[in-house]
Amino acid sequence: MSSEIVHLGHTSATDCDTPMAKTLQEQLPRNLTLHVGHEEALLERADNLWNQTELVLAPVELHRRNIQRRLRESQTPKDGLQFADPSEVGERILDAAGLPTTTIDRIDRLSMIRSVLSEDEMPITSPAVPSDPQTVEQVRTEIENVTGFHPERLGIFRDVADGLTAPIDADAAEILSAATGIERALRQRTSKSISEVEFVRRAARNILATDGKVWHEAFPEVDCVSLVGVSSVPAAHIDLLHAVLNSVSVSVHIHFRRGTGSYLSRRVPQLFDVAEPGAVVFDP
Repeated sequence: MSSEIVHLGHTSATDCDTPMAKTLQEQLPRNLTLHVGHEEALLERADNLWNQTELVLAPVELHRRNIQRRLRESQTPKDGLQFADPSEVGERILDAAGLPTTTIDRIDRLSMIRSVLSEDEMPITSPAVPSDPQTVEQVRTEIENVTGFHPERLGIFRDVADGLTAPIDADAAEILSAATGIERALRQRTSKSISEVEFVRRAARNILATDGKVWHEAFPEVDCVSLVGVSSVPAAHIDLLHAVLNSVSVSVHIHFRRGTGSYLSRRVPQLFDVAEPGAVVFDP
């Protein structure tokens, strides 16, 4: 199966024949299909599944319920569909690998951040990052979503920050430093995963390290993987799909929402263009 980008229900039917679309297709990993504004594609695949199983990754519970409702309303068989969010998939893969899947929750993180700030263990706060645990946690979460704490993505972030005008350049650098600093401090304080997002990154690393074996142990019946309801693309989700595409013979579909889908689909090649998906700058 070759790469394909599909703009249905959002742009003209001939849009995918433009030179820009063809160039984008050539940059995508094999077995990857992008859908923009074509909500029916998943239902059509479900209706045509025969002795096959599709794993549907729905990061937002509302999207999962909406899809299941539409399946019921259209009387489309759903026996071939499995629903999960990416963190659940990561946890299942880590379980198959015999690795721990304990994590701290947001309340624990806020408590630990408060302790780090009160003890002045590191210069985290700055004019761009107030010394408030909730703000620091929000900064950590945003940088985690954008970079996954991947060394290459952090380097790109720094380069972009350096190219901004003052004082925005300094603010961006301080935000990045605060996020990586607090993540490192949290990791030093607990042996548990800092968040469920870390399950996804660790799963990606283990899929690659085992050449897909751990994926087959966790999901032996899955022939297709889809990520749905996407209005933004966290780095960890991309890295999980990247690892699957590099290690397993399954097709992968990403369903972008209308409005942001055209922009995000053009960024997909850049998101996949990193070595060692799931890697972090910290000791794993």
